[in-house]
Amino acid sequence: MPLSHLFKNIFLFISISIVTVLYAENEKICKVYEIQSGEVIYEISGESPLTSETNLSIAGEGRLRFKEWGDVVLLEEKGEISIQGALKDRQVFQRLIKQEQDITQNADYKTQKVLERKTSDRNIVFGENTKDGLKQTGDMNITGLKCEVWEGPGIKKCLYKGMPLLIEIDLYGIRYSKKALEVKLDINASEEECSMPDFPVEEFGLIKNSVKTKNKEKSKKIFEILKDISRGQNFGMVDSNETNETNESMDKVKTEFINQFAQSIFEHQKKRLPELLGALKKSRECIERAEHAEEANACLDESEAIKKELGMQTSYANFWDDNQTHAYGKKLDDEIFDLESRMSCIGRAQNIIELSACMK
Repeated sequence: MPLSHLFKNIFLFISISIVTVLYAENEKICKVYEIQSGEVIYEISGESPLTSETNLSIAGEGRLRFKEWGDVVLLEEKGEISIQGALKDRQVFQRLIKQEQDITQNADYKTQKVLERKTSDRNIVFGENTKDGLKQTGDMNITGLKCEVWEGPGIKKCLYKGMPLLIEIDLYGIRYSKKALEVKLDINASEEECSMPDFPVEEFGLIKNSVKTKNKEKSKKIFEILKDISRGQNFGMVDSNETNETNESMDKVKTEFINQFAQSIFEHQKKRLPELLGALKKSRECIERAEHAEEANACLDESEAIKKELGMQTSYANFWDDNQTHAYGKKLDDEIFDLESRMSCIGRAQNIIELSACMK
């Protein structure tokens, strides 16, 4: 064989080998999960003291559905965060995100749109899989599957072939859990089952700067912060077992964390409590002129709507007479007096802990 043909064959062999290796490596990188397709149904829960007078509870559900080794993923979570005690409030969360290669789609249920953008950062979907900063501490059995336990300050994960079967946060008394209830492997995932709502699609990249400017001062809601922590953001987490901090210093860190964690509740309460007082006064004035239940309830609509938004007990009239006029009038007088007596303290409050103390 001529020497030139030998070199040509060697070059061809090396080229094919390199392409094969690169293809294999690329296939390995693209496999987010070590399973071709699957579905996980989750229970989302949590119950914690937010302040000494106010408690927080979380109840919801989630679903992870994927195919092509995680090249196409649909992540859904919905539920409610309830604040009870001295402060009463509620935050509803509903998230539906689809990741297909480098395209992320996010369903915005308020605007009834699907926000779409091209990005190389897929942390919003796959961040819960990350093991950065965590140590493997053993294994657990969840839904009959043996998963690896990874732990770090305030967080614990159990991963099965890349799929999160358990996410637990226990941080300064705040406890959150997302645990698999059912796992289906190697499913037949159709296009319809991995589709988004039939909303108009808007390219997020085109409005990214305006959205960022608009929301620059907007505080993250509690569920968003919990998701950030589960995806590896630190939020000032300190491992009390590995620090020389004094109890006083740790208390300060905890206070700062709680105030940051509940900042969205604080801002909502600071805005709505004065508005509730004004609505109660209007209801009180209006109800004196009501001649039947329909008119009385119309008088109560604004104040009762704010109460419902804040997770407070609401009460409408089933019938109306002079006795009802007197009873509702006294009830409103008591509510107005109680809230008005707290307004000075509410006005001075700088954070959720101070505001909770005002309302105890």
